[in-house]
Amino acid sequence: MFHLVTPLPALLDYSFYAPLLLRLTLGVYILAIGFSAHRKNSPDSPDLHVEMSPLQILFSGLFILAGLSLIVGIFVQISAIIVVILMLITISDKTSRLTHELGRAELSLLLIIALSLIVTGAGPFAIDLPL
Repeated sequence: MFHLVTPLPALLDYSFYAPLLLRLTLGVYILAIGFSAHRKNSPDSPDLHVEMSPLQILFSGLFILAGLSLIVGIFVQISAIIVVILMLITISDKTSRLTHELGRAELSLLLIIALSLIVTGAGPFAIDLPL
């Protein structure tokens, strides 16, 4: 019987850090999206005629809160669930500014990272501890 062996088995020693890399990547990205949405819709922006609706304030606040939570490593699975819900809403909304700026493929990748964090947990260097 033929068995394939990984070409770089020494790298498997670092697989413990994979959730950490996913968590930090998603956290920084979601935080940037939240601040970008809040800054573009803030009263200090050059377009003074654009006002933030309560729904836009809620979305940008949830993005910022989830991004901070992911970076710090507290309530990671809950934050990932919030990101999944926000990404599904954003991907399904054809008129969303975020969908036009980033594209559905990029948002889908963020959705997949969030789904993997729900399953794998926070990883090392997080406040969340697996039970």
